[in-house]
Amino acid sequence: MERTIISASLLLFAVSTAQAQDRQVVDTVANALKAQGVMTAQGKFELEPSFSYSQNSANRISILGFTQVPALLVGIIEAEDADYTTFTGALAVRYGLTNRIELELRAPWVYRYDSITKRVASQNDETKTLTSSGGGLGDIEAAVRYQFNLESAPYWIGGLRVKSDTGRSPFEQALDENGIFKDPATGSGSWSLEPSLTMIYPLDPAVIFVTGGYTWNMETDAARFDITRDGETAGDGSAGDFDVVRLPGTNKVDLGDSFFLGMGMGFAVNDRLSFSLGINHRTVLESSLNGRKSGEVLQIDSLTTGFSLALNERTSLNWSLQAGLTEDAPDVQLNFGIPIRF
Repeated sequence: MERTIISASLLLFAVSTAQAQDRQVVDTVANALKAQGVMTAQGKFELEPSFSYSQNSANRISILGFTQVPALLVGIIEAEDADYTTFTGALAVRYGLTNRIELELRAPWVYRYDSITKRVASQNDETKTLTSSGGGLGDIEAAVRYQFNLESAPYWIGGLRVKSDTGRSPFEQALDENGIFKDPATGSGSWSLEPSLTMIYPLDPAVIFVTGGYTWNMETDAARFDITRDGETAGDGSAGDFDVVRLPGTNKVDLGDSFFLGMGMGFAVNDRLSFSLGINHRTVLESSLNGRKSGEVLQIDSLTTGFSLALNERTSLNWSLQAGLTEDAPDVQLNFGIPIRF
């Protein structure tokens, strides 16, 4: 009888990289989901070290001046190119409480390198490159997932993820005189709660998956800073030593909540290799500062493809590539994971 491997979590991986995990070798995709379920088997552990790379860029042009005639602009034109690179190493532990319930704990370590190049087109054409880099512990996450049915397809899985604020908060880090972080943030700065619902429908040898959910970001405090020069407020642009001073009191920041939807298909190529293809959408609502709306609604769409290769009966290699489709989405993100079952 042909033996086909199914990486059930690889299907979810196309939607949420934190859920990437491989499953046991089974007779067929359909029988695997029916007999074993999608969750980690009862009493079993799974350990997954992972690594991801993310690259994002942004361009902005600012014009300060006035037009004398349609073809003549008097003033300053400033062009800004920003590149943000993030490396994340993480370790996830999963435990099968029952055949229907799975628990997960994930701890990431994040390193960021930000580079901003400013070009000022004026009488003295200037180019300035500003960099900021640093790493540290990211936001630790805990999750619980429950498979509602085992007997017949489609299979429904409910999830609840809690994200902490253990990473370095962007609201507690001071900016330098150039307006960039001295130490880049490694976390979002707030706790969040994310319920989700996933549907998996096996059509041997393929599996169709759809997932959706809502992310609620809790309100948090933001420190207040000011840039001073020799004890006085800087602002005239003159030379001198600048200091960042923390002011008393805090601001109240409420990051915009978001809802997401993803769908795609996984396909078993042979007894060791499977791949998936999916598309993801997330809408991020407006944030607020001290109760007043700030920012704008973001539309984040991406296309994801992934592969899973069984190295042996206990270990596999998962890989995925995510490409941004909208301006707000990261340009590219690479993810690697090696789930090991015990």
